[in-house]
Amino acid sequence: MSVVQKGIVLTLEGETDKNGNLTKAKVQSMSAEGTSTMPITIPWYLRGEMGKLEKGTEIAFVVFDDTTGIIVSRIDGNWDGTIEDNVTIKGNLNVRKDLKLGDNIL
Repeated sequence: MSVVQKGIVLTLEGETDKNGNLTKAKVQSMSAEGTSTMPITIPWYLRGEMGKLEKGTEIAFVVFDDTTGIIVSRIDGNWDGTIEDNVTIKGNLNVRKDLKLGDNIL
């Protein structure tokens, strides 16, 4: 059984994605100090400038029985609104500047 754990990023590594961002991280569990995970997946929304993960960043993560895993979130929940420079959209995109919190857009 897998559970969400709290940990810190030890390393950023692995292959790079199309934006040149590393796709894996080794993580140390806060409840099992002195041990680290195998490199686990950094999801696209936490890579590079979007997630600003670095050594020592506190994160929530899951490791599965087969030792694969994924980082779920930054513990502090911070995001500065940065989206990667290279975004590919398949289909239509409408951008509206006049939306306010609570507007019904459907």
